[in-house]
Amino acid sequence: MPISELTAFEKAAVAGLSSKAGLAAALLAIWPELPEGSHQTAQSITAMAQLGVTEERGAKDVLDKAAQLGLLDSEKAGYVARRHGHAVFRRLSFALRAIDHYLTNAHQDATTAQIVLTKPPRPSVLEDELAQLGWRTADVEPTEHAFHSMVQSARHRVVVMTPFFDVKGAVWLKELFSQVGKGVSRLLILRSLEDPSRADYPIGYDAVASWLVSERVDVYNYSIPRPEGYGRETFHAKVVLCDVDVAYVGSSNLTSASLEHSMEMGISVKGKAAADVAIVIEAVLRAAKRIT
Repeated sequence: MPISELTAFEKAAVAGLSSKAGLAAALLAIWPELPEGSHQTAQSITAMAQLGVTEERGAKDVLDKAAQLGLLDSEKAGYVARRHGHAVFRRLSFALRAIDHYLTNAHQDATTAQIVLTKPPRPSVLEDELAQLGWRTADVEPTEHAFHSMVQSARHRVVVMTPFFDVKGAVWLKELFSQVGKGVSRLLILRSLEDPSRADYPIGYDAVASWLVSERVDVYNYSIPRPEGYGRETFHAKVVLCDVDVAYVGSSNLTSASLEHSMEMGISVKGKAAADVAIVIEAVLRAAKRIT
């Protein structure tokens, strides 16, 4: 049945699941192959769709949304399809795959960018020199304000990626994640968690490890030994990503030096550039080891 002939119920379901169109399409495609009345968990349906463990949290979000939309029932034993018929799930999967293809391969959002700046404490020679050049730092969004505004608008997921993380940064991270709306996933990507003796071990993690667990923050360690036994694959990027809509990429670490003393500068981007950042972050999550 062409998309134009979807029923009102089906159109509402597509609209409700379109924010995770590709994942939703993959999951809904499985249901017609299952016995009627079959109960499935997010883990089992993700495995049957041949998706990785990093998709399990997203799969649960999709299944919960599908239950809210009336496609599934959420029961103690898991999720079970309502009696809509296999054709409904096939049509919805097809429509969602088309949306995902369009967003991934055809649609081109305009990229907008804004400078985000952490100024050195006053008195600052840098700020004086910038003023002499006619550049008003007051017109640039402060880093902390930019981050809070970004995460408050997130609807599905907030990812913070930092290679350096100390106790001051841990306090700052807790405050940032407290700005995230209810039901929005929070992820933290660090490095060197496998070896506390490393000079760049993120000591801020130890300060908030129990809090991260209690708050259900997913922590990933992107620090992979190279096959030849020399060195490792890791990162130096500093990123805050909200959904696939807005991202910060810059120099600011979650450390006392970055947050209180140094001049740090980055770019907050929206549109296609943010979507491209989201693809890179998704690859990082697939490569990294999940800690919690």
